[in-house]
Amino acid sequence: MADELELPASPHRSINNPTDSGYPVYAVVGNGPVGIRCAQKLLEYSGRAQVVVFGDEATNPYNRVKLSQYLADQLSLADLDNPVHSDPDSRLATFNSRRISTIDRENRVLIDTGGGRQPYDKLILATGSEPAVPDIPGVDLSNVYPFRSLRDTEALIRLRDSDRHICVIGAGALGLEAAAALKTRGNRVTLQSRGQILGGLLGDEGAEYLQNAMTALGVELRTGEPLAAIEGDGRAERLRFADGGTMTTDAVVLCTGIRPAVTLAESCGLETGRGIVTDEWMRTSDPHIYAVGECAEFARRIYQFVRPGYEQAEACCAHICRETRDLSDPRPYRGSPTDIQLKIAHIPCAVIGGEENSQQQYVYRNRFRGLYRLLRLSGQRIVGAVYIGNWDEANRLRQAVADGDTVIGRALQRFEREGRLWEKRAERGIKAQPDSYLVCQCNNVSKGELCRAISQGKRTPMELQQATNAGSVCGSCGPLVAELLDAPAPNLVMRHARGILVTSIISLLLIALALLMPPAPVSESVQSHWYWQELWYDNFWKQVSGYTLLACCLLTATLSLRKRWRRLHYGHVDHWRYVHSVIGGAALAVLVVHTGFRLGENLNLVLMLDFLAATTTGALVGVFMARNHHWTDIKLREHRKWWSRVHYALLWAMPALIGYHILAVYYF
Repeated sequence: MADELELPASPHRSINNPTDSGYPVYAVVGNGPVGIRCAQKLLEYSGRAQVVVFGDEATNPYNRVKLSQYLADQLSLADLDNPVHSDPDSRLATFNSRRISTIDRENRVLIDTGGGRQPYDKLILATGSEPAVPDIPGVDLSNVYPFRSLRDTEALIRLRDSDRHICVIGAGALGLEAAAALKTRGNRVTLQSRGQILGGLLGDEGAEYLQNAMTALGVELRTGEPLAAIEGDGRAERLRFADGGTMTTDAVVLCTGIRPAVTLAESCGLETGRGIVTDEWMRTSDPHIYAVGECAEFARRIYQFVRPGYEQAEACCAHICRETRDLSDPRPYRGSPTDIQLKIAHIPCAVIGGEENSQQQYVYRNRFRGLYRLLRLSGQRIVGAVYIGNWDEANRLRQAVADGDTVIGRALQRFEREGRLWEKRAERGIKAQPDSYLVCQCNNVSKGELCRAISQGKRTPMELQQATNAGSVCGSCGPLVAELLDAPAPNLVMRHARGILVTSIISLLLIALALLMPPAPVSESVQSHWYWQELWYDNFWKQVSGYTLLACCLLTATLSLRKRWRRLHYGHVDHWRYVHSVIGGAALAVLVVHTGFRLGENLNLVLMLDFLAATTTGALVGVFMARNHHWTDIKLREHRKWWSRVHYALLWAMPALIGYHILAVYYF
């Protein structure tokens, strides 16, 4: 794909009647995820059509849905790439930085801002949406940022690393994801909203659980306070609320919703409401023009999620190519579920189905583990659910809601008691599931489709994504895809995992020896090994081993500096973790030499036990982290969190104990 690629001219083409050409030309305005999906489907469904894609931004097509994960450093820039997968010499032309300003419907010609003209036979408008900026004073100040494009995200990354107070306005899905992604150890993030988080979809109790989870991440929340103005001298310095209260800030991020981008459609006379009005085939009031995604209005409803856009693209492209493709039963668009899956690290949260047909509700809650689960039923049929915290039945639950499955009373009693809807049984991995099992909810990709792609030579997650689109939206199915490939999930694998695991196990063995071996005796025989006697009892060598041990302790503390001191950013943190574990193991070996397996007495005994306990918890954290591609992320977090806290608490006591030990040795 390249900007300079031009379509071959047809000697029979007439600008006034584009359909006279020897091949159809299908144009797509908008190169977001839905526009790219349209181009992909048009190439797939038509063997001779030329497909032209126009995008406003200067960058190559990228997956806008994953921007919050990129902001949170969970994905690299390359992971956002979202090209149309086709042969290099295909019938595809893509143009970046080419804003279409006019649609000449009579002659079926697109005109861009530079005067370039492109005839078309069929046109798909995938113009998406624009940020809905609140109508209040101060939104045009220099440090007020939107969060919609890759350019916006790059600006927010620089803002996040500046150690300032950032206020995110809007507590919808994007605002929650942005606030969590922007929070670092060195800055302060406040999430402000005039209403409840997620627009009240979680209910009062569910909102409280999510608010507690966000607070645990370090994000402050202020809800129920309408914002009246953003004030400052040339830049945002404070927020003023409707009740007269104020809050100082260094920057403001607007996540206040979106509105369909319909300006182009309105300028050419297409029928619009809140969006571009379409029928079940996504046709607009002009039969040669279609609209899909966030700019389209179907049955008086606008869908602000990518999955409905993909389903609309399927119906739209099938209708456009119906004469060149054998479609025995083309499916018109009938509407889509509006499930919400938050992409926040360590806080699984989703709203499945709806509540309009809900007659009964069943709730399971576990405040200690931060779990909240709500089922909505109509009769005995599951119509919706809300959950916060890990739920291993989530995928099966989504399938049950989609299929309209029923549940019996005993299952509901078990749910209220244990939080499980189905009987607990031996863990079934993805390979044990039937081919109909839905792996990728966003793109409706089943296990059978993935297995067929694997049998055709697709052996990596990226190859499977290109072949089936699995994982191309939110990426939450990545661990299942990786399991199907017998590969660790990339986002859960830590560098030097094997080395950290080995050193952690060796450290645990040394700790066991230090605790269980009897103290080294003082030998009076000349036949004993003199060097052991000198190492354990000679004053000089005791000092050498003691200061070596102290140096190891100080070196291990550099990992804490690397994680908390922003100026010390050399090398990946996983390299530092590996060195930390190696030095920790070496410190234990030096400890054995220094003490001769003697635990000591009084405060020396306290120091010894504190050191062994700190290294034990540190080694256990190393084991958990190194094995995280075999355990689920939630299970890892639950273990690691508690061992890490104990590890830190024990380390805080060591400087005072070591200081006393050194003072006692030299003073007494």
